[in-house]
Amino acid sequence: MKNKYIFSEHLKKRIEERNLEEKWITETLINPDKNEKIAEDEEYFFKKIIEFADKCLKVVVNPLTNIVITAFFDRKMTKKNCK
Repeated sequence: MKNKYIFSEHLKKRIEERNLEEKWITETLINPDKNEKIAEDEEYFFKKIIEFADKCLKVVVNPLTNIVITAFFDRKMTKKNCK
């Protein structure tokens, strides 16, 4: 990875609750289909996860601290094919 990302405690809980795989989050951060800088301290990364019915994973990062805040499947972006 370009940056060393730190998984927040919140994210670790969500990975378990939402049956996410860490490799999906890592792949989304390394090779996103799309990313959006929302604010100085907030950036979104999106990636279609083929193993999960082509749903679009959204990963929220604070680029100032490299902390990964949360991750979830985004219905709206799935409809847009992660673009």
